Amino acid sequence: MSVIRFSSLINSEWILTNGLGGYALGFGDMIPKRKYSSLLTASLGQNQRIHILSAIEEKVEGEGTFFFLDSNHYAHCIHPDGYHNIVRSWLRPYPCVLYSLPGCKDYIIFKEIFLLKGHNAVVVKYSNLGHKPLRLTLRPKFTLRDHHHVNPPGTWDRLSPLQKEIRGSSFHLKRPDNGYQVFGFAEGAEIYSSDLIYRGVYYPLEAIRGYEAVEDQAVPVTLIFSLSPETSASVIFSTESLGDPKKSAIEGEKFYKQLPLPVNHPDRVPREVLLEGTPEDLRLFDEKSYRKILEFAARDFILNDEDIIAGYPWFGSWGRDTLISLSAFKYLSGGGELALKILHKYGCCLKEGLLPNTFGEGGIGLNYDSIDAPLWFVVRGYQFAPRDEELLAASTQIILNYLYGKNHPFVVAEDGLIQIHPGDHALTWMDAKVYGVPVTPRHGKPIEINALWYNALCSLRERIKGVGACEMKTDSFSCSLEVLEGLIKKVSHSLQKFVGDRYLADRLEEGDVPLWEVRPNSVIALSLPFDFVDKAVMKRVWMTAREELLAPRGLRSLHPAHPAFKQRYVGNPLQRDLAYHQGTVWTYLLLPLALLTWKVLRHERSIQDIHREISGYLWVFRNGFMKGNMASVAEIGDGVGGPSPKGCPAQAWSVFALFEIENFLEREMS
Repeated sequence: MSVIRFSSLINSEWILTNGLGGYALGFGDMIPKRKYSSLLTASLGQNQRIHILSAIEEKVEGEGTFFFLDSNHYAHCIHPDGYHNIVRSWLRPYPCVLYSLPGCKDYIIFKEIFLLKGHNAVVVKYSNLGHKPLRLTLRPKFTLRDHHHVNPPGTWDRLSPLQKEIRGSSFHLKRPDNGYQVFGFAEGAEIYSSDLIYRGVYYPLEAIRGYEAVEDQAVPVTLIFSLSPETSASVIFSTESLGDPKKSAIEGEKFYKQLPLPVNHPDRVPREVLLEGTPEDLRLFDEKSYRKILEFAARDFILNDEDIIAGYPWFGSWGRDTLISLSAFKYLSGGGELALKILHKYGCCLKEGLLPNTFGEGGIGLNYDSIDAPLWFVVRGYQFAPRDEELLAASTQIILNYLYGKNHPFVVAEDGLIQIHPGDHALTWMDAKVYGVPVTPRHGKPIEINALWYNALCSLRERIKGVGACEMKTDSFSCSLEVLEGLIKKVSHSLQKFVGDRYLADRLEEGDVPLWEVRPNSVIALSLPFDFVDKAVMKRVWMTAREELLAPRGLRSLHPAHPAFKQRYVGNPLQRDLAYHQGTVWTYLLLPLALLTWKVLRHERSIQDIHREISGYLWVFRNGFMKGNMASVAEIGDGVGGPSPKGCPAQAWSVFALFEIENFLEREMS
C-alpha cells in the first residue's frame, strides 16, 4: 500500500447498519478510535443501542513466524502492530482488509465484515489467500455496555464474572449487572474459556472531543482456527440465537456481494497481483457503481421502514432531519411508499400542531421543540401525497394551531409572519445552546421559518383545492379558503421586508428591524417550491452565498467576515457548541444551494454549464466515494481549512442531499 493511500484510510471511516438502528463502525486501518467503534452495536428498540463487541485480537502463526492483524491505541503506544501488515483496505460496499507480512507472499489473509440485515448480528470472515497453512487465534473483546459510555478501568474487576457457556462450535455470554448478552458461533474452531482483561484501551477521538476515553475490555473466550490455503473461517456474533448461523452468514455475504465491488477487490483480481501497489489516482468505482453505492449508503439510515436515523453513531430519530431528508425518497426504489409510512407515523405524533423533534433513546426524551419540523411535514405531504386524507388532516391541524394556538413560544404576527418570542428556546435548526442560552439567537422572524410558513400555506391551499373543499377545520379551529388566500398574500407581501441589496435578512428583530447576517438560511428560503421574490433577488442571494458561504464540504453557517465567525469546529462540547452554527460548514445545505442554482440559471445558461456548476459543489464527495476513501458523508466541516469531515461521521441529511443532487443531475438535467 502506498504511503499516501494508507494515510488517507487511517482517518476514513466505514459503517454498516442493520435496518434496526444497530451498526458496526470503524476506520480503514481497523484501529478503534471512538468509544463507538465496534464490530457490533445492537439496537434493543426505541433507539436504545448497546455496544457489544469492540474488536478482536487476531494472531497469525505460520512456519517459524507469527504476526498480528489487529491494533489498539493505548496511552503511549499502538499495540500490536497489525496495521503495519495491511496491504490494502476497502470501505464499501462493506469493510474488508488484505493483510500480509511485508514482502512475503506465503501468508496473505483477507478479512471481511458483514452486518446481517434485520438482525443484531455480525459475521467476521477470514480467508487464507497465501501459499501456506496458518493458525489463527482470535480473542474477541467484549464491552456489553450502552454505546454512549465506556467501561472505566477496573469495571471487570468489580463485577461478577461474565456468565459463560461453551458448547462445541458455539458459546453464550451474559453480563450479570445489566443482562446484556451475546451468542457466538464459529464452525471449525477450537473454543476455550479465558478470563483476560485488556486494560486501558484508549480512544483518541473521544479525548479530543472532551469525553471519557479509556476503558477495559473483557475476553472471556479464545477461538483457534487452522486454515489451509484457499480456505476460510467465519465467526458470528449475535444478541440472539440464530436458528442456522451458518446459513445466515452465507446469506449476509451474498447480500453485500451483489453490490458493486471495488475494481481491485480480491474477488475481482488474480491472486498473483493482490500484493501489487495501487495507483493513487485509481477510481475503485465507476460512475454507475458510485451511484449504487451512494443509494446503499443512503439506505443505511432507514429505520424499520418507518423512520430515519439522523446520524450514526450518536443520533437517534429527529423529526426535522427526517422530514428534510425525505425529499430524496422520490429517487429511492420504493421510496414513495416508504415516505408515506414515515409521514403517517409522524402525523400520529402531533401535539397541538407540533411534531416531535427527537425520539430519545429507550423512549426517553421525546420533545416538541422544533418550529420548522411541522412546516416541513406540510410541504412533504404536498410533495408525496397531496390527496391523502389523513396527511391533509394532519397538515390542517398544524396550520390552524400555528394560526390560532395559544400555547406556543411563537405567534403569527399582524403581518402574517411567524414571530418567535425571546427566551431560552432554540426552535430552528440552529439550535445549539451553551449554559441554556442559544448560541445563535433566532427570536423574532427568521427568514427560513417564514419562507417555510409561506410554502406550507401555499401547498395546503393547493391540496384543499385539489379535493374540492372550501375550508379547513379541526375540532378546535376552522378557516375558510378565502381567509387562507388572504393570509398567503399578506405573508408574501411581508416577506419583502427581508430583501436587501445583495442578500436576505436572516431575521427581523423587534420592530421588524432586519438583521443583515449572511447565513445559509436565505438559501433554504429561496430553494423551496413556492417563490416569493423575483429572479433578480434570487440571483443576488445565490451569488452572495456562492462567493461567501460555499466551501468544499458545504455552506458555512456564517459569513467569514462576521466577528462571531469560528474557523474551526474543535474542542470540548462547550467549545464545539459555540462554533456549531457560527461558521461551521454544513453539507446538507448543498441541496438547497443546488436547487437555487437551478432556479437562477435554468433560463440563462446551458444545461451543460449548470450541470458543471452543480457538480463542482459535489467534487469532494464524488471523488471520495469513487476512489474508495469515503463510505458515508459526515455532518459538518471546518469553516476555514481543508475538507476534513467533522461532527457525526455518517449524517442522514448529508447523504440524502448528495444522493438527491446526483439523481437530479442524472435524471432531470441529462
